Amino acid sequence: MSVENLTSNAETKFALDSAAVGRARLRNVESVFRRMGSSAGRRLLLLIPTALIATIVNFTVIRLVPGGPARAKLGIYATPQTLRVLNREMGLYHPIVYQYLHWLGGAIHGNLGTSLSNGANVTTTVGRTLPITMELVSMALIWTFVFAIPTGIIAARRLTTRVDRTITNISGLGLAVPDFFLAIVLIIVFGVKLGIFPEIGYVSPSTSFAQNLNHMFLPSLTMGLGAGAIIVRQVRGAMGEALQGDSIRTARAMGLSERKVTSYAFRNALPTLLNVYGLLFIGMLGATIIIEQIFNLPGMGSILINSITIQDYTMIEGLLIIYVGLVLAANLVVDVLVSLVAPWQKER
Repeated sequence: MSVENLTSNAETKFALDSAAVGRARLRNVESVFRRMGSSAGRRLLLLIPTALIATIVNFTVIRLVPGGPARAKLGIYATPQTLRVLNREMGLYHPIVYQYLHWLGGAIHGNLGTSLSNGANVTTTVGRTLPITMELVSMALIWTFVFAIPTGIIAARRLTTRVDRTITNISGLGLAVPDFFLAIVLIIVFGVKLGIFPEIGYVSPSTSFAQNLNHMFLPSLTMGLGAGAIIVRQVRGAMGEALQGDSIRTARAMGLSERKVTSYAFRNALPTLLNVYGLLFIGMLGATIIIEQIFNLPGMGSILINSITIQDYTMIEGLLIIYVGLVLAANLVVDVLVSLVAPWQKER
């Protein structure tokens, strides 16, 4: 056989092998996305009964609290007759099952009802306050991305050293200090004493983007510091474990740079970190209720506290279903992202 034929056969075999490898990789990618789509579809179906149960619990529990919107509106000296009249006007004399089905039918069509205290449209109120709450949470998460993750990586790369112990002690202090106390300290230092940032209040980005960031700096920093302490410890633990793994030792033995080794270790720790961020997002939604009150931010948390005080059933129900939706959406997004970055993990 001639040299030309041998060369041609080798090139053909190489091309066929390359094509086979390409097809195998494509099948693997398609398999991953099919599995992700199937998993996401099942979780979406599970969200429906979960959200339904949450609305039933919320609807029932708030009505078990003594008093009611009529009593809160008329005061403690209102007569039973006037209370009956106002309850009938508010539609609260119908059976609770009828009230729930009437509210649920409107909620499915995007109508969360009207406030029992001032007649405000609940859907409109949510549309006005939700962006403020989400802005606060987003800015707090940015603090953790910028500072906490790199700090955790530094601690993981220097385990048991003085740097690691210092970072661990500082993060422990951040975990121990309550958000409300930290908020007061930041207001006194940066607002009252130094006068760098406004103590309280809110300015819409549409009015002034710079003033908006100025007013949101201290509230987001308050939440970001507490959350950052959690992220530092989680990144340190996950990265420290990954850096001790067999694959990382092999990578080092092959002569890869420490930067690439750290990148591989972070990729291995990413599924754990994504799950932590999912829980952190949910926790931050609860923390906004306190932070918005302290900094006088007109977000969902402030409206919810005010509505609970006056027992405004409709407003409470509307806000709570949005919180439930955000929590369920966060869980779904985290599950999809984990499946994307770590397709080898078994589905939960």
